[in-house]
Parts: sequence; structure tokens; C-alpha cells
Amino acid sequence: MVSWKGIYFILTLFWGSFFGSIFMLGPFLPLMFVNPSWYRWINNRLVATWLTLPVALLETMFGVKVIITGDAFVPGERSVIIMNHRTRMDWMFLWNCLMRYSYLRLEKICLKASLKSIPGFGWAMQAAAYIFIHRKWKDDKSHFEDMIDYFCDIREPLQLLIFPEGTDLTENSKARSNDFAEKNGLQKYEYVLQPRTTGFTFVVDRLREASHIV
Repeated sequence: MVSWKGIYFILTLFWGSFFGSIFMLGPFLPLMFVNPSWYRWINNRLVATWLTLPVALLETMFGVKVIITGDAFVPGERSVIIMNHRTRMDWMFLWNCLMRYSYLRLEKICLKASLKSIPGFGWAMQAAAYIFIHRKWKDDKSHFEDMIDYFCDIREPLQLLIFPEGTDLTENSKARSNDFAEKNGLQKYEYVLQPRTTGFTFVVDRLREASHIV
């Protein structure tokens, strides 16, 4: 059964991102070629302002409560955030956390490239400088290098969200993960998938190198 709250939630975010991309983010695009640092400074704050909308909807409409344990985020420090990918929408709940314990404007997400073509959502994510990948290392390595170098050049203390599993947890993805584990003598998992470590280690090493340079 389709929930009216779910429909309202999706439509609100879609139209918000659609018109926000055009009327909030669009006018500042020329600044990207004139002064990239200022463009990113303004753009990040506009995107962060918009991200308070899904946070508010999740908490007021659906009664979402976020409980945080462990080490806190260090605002202003470059970091890599690792998440499991149990559902297609789980990454949204991180916004509730970042709004309280860090800065929404610093978060960048590593996503599959096909998502950037979605009207509204995709436009906004491109303007926010999210990193889109094809999940093929030979195609993604140079793009990772370019994006990380860009953030370092403009002295952006990004907090990059990565899903090492590469996709959300389904019966098909779990079967592929178990096949990979069996061929490589690895442990099979019940609630998570085998992680892809190449991109993660590359990003961490690249950010460490950049922190010494900057």
C-alpha cells in the first residue's frame, strides 16, 4: 500500500530540488569560472540550506530519531565517512546527524554516475560537487584524482561519504557478494556485502597526502 506521506515526501523533495537547482543554484554558475572558491563557498551553503528540508520532513512527518554513539565528527577536518548500504534511502539519515554534529555544507557523497541524469535531484547533486562513479576503477581513478585535487586546491575540508559495498543490500547483490567471497576464500556475510577496498584506500591516501601539502 502506497503511503500518502511517502508520496508527499518524494514530491516535495523533487520539486524542491527541481526549482532550487534552477532558481537558487543556477544564477551562481558563472561564478564557477570566475572564482571557483567563492562559487563553492556560496553553493555549499545554499545546498546545506536546502538539505534542512528533508531533515525536517524525516523528523516531523515520520518521527525519525537519531541516536549517535562513539567518536564525534570533527567539524572542519577532512574525513571519509563509511556507511553500510542496507536500503536505497539510508544515506538520507546521515543528514540528521551532520546537521547537529558537523556541517551539512561539507558533506559530499560518492554516487553511481547514472543518478546525475535525474532532473532536479541530479542537477542539484552535480552543483553540490558530489562524486559520480561508474564503479569501474580504470574509469573512476582519474575522476577521483581530479575531484580530490579540486577540493584541496580550494581548501575545502570535505567530509566524503563512501559506500564500500558499492550497492544496496538485495538478494541479488548478496548472492554476488557470496560468490565473490567463495571464489576468494573470504567470509560470507548475512547483513552486509563484501566491501570494495580499492577506491576507499585510494581516497584516504590521497587526502592524507593533500593534508600534508595544504
